[in-house]
Amino acid sequence: MEITLDSRFVQYLELRNRALKKREPTALYQLAQVYSHMNGKEAKRKAYELYKISAAFGYAEAQFMMGVCCENGTGIRRSEQMAIMWYLRAEISAASDIADHSEFVEKTEQERLRLYREDPYFAAEMDDAAYAQLDLQEDAAIDEIAFAAEAGDPAAQDCLGHSYALGCNGLEEDHKAAEYWHRKSAQQGWLAGMHHLAQFYKRAERYREAAEWYRKFAELRIKQRKTELGW
Repeated sequence: MEITLDSRFVQYLELRNRALKKREPTALYQLAQVYSHMNGKEAKRKAYELYKISAAFGYAEAQFMMGVCCENGTGIRRSEQMAIMWYLRAEISAASDIADHSEFVEKTEQERLRLYREDPYFAAEMDDAAYAQLDLQEDAAIDEIAFAAEAGDPAAQDCLGHSYALGCNGLEEDHKAAEYWHRKSAQQGWLAGMHHLAQFYKRAERYREAAEWYRKFAELRIKQRKTELGW
């Protein structure tokens, strides 16, 4: 008697072979996605383990999902701080992929991103240190930046928030004002504003809010990579 296998089952077996035997990062991620949609703690734990293997290959989507698992406590103990580290890794991987395939990105920037990608703890330290370095808008006084921020310019809003956070450019340190202006910028989808708001919350040890904005920032970076590279 001839036995006919369901085509979906055949596809699953092929995916499982590519993931578990050939260790293909994309297949590992896709198999993890299958388990993640199943019910039960064991399935969620299996999804987490597969994401972790794929993430070790530098696959940005898997690193992102590691962040989601850590943030929500899915398949592993909940930890916003670990989620932040994984979201940061996902963002760096996506940025590194874009840089590697761009003729306009300097070699030094490409090497810096590769270093960050290979050493997540170093990347986290550099991410913390980067917030203390204010990137001013050229040839603009603080009153001009404030005027532009009030008018809705996301870059100016981010710069104003950063100035309040660091207490520079003639402004006194004011964390409430810093949060307000960073958030205004971030809510408009300004990449720097989103990143700075995430960094601001992490520095304030408000890890739940930090994880939320690192997630949004990483997700946007991954979408940007898909737009520019098609994968």
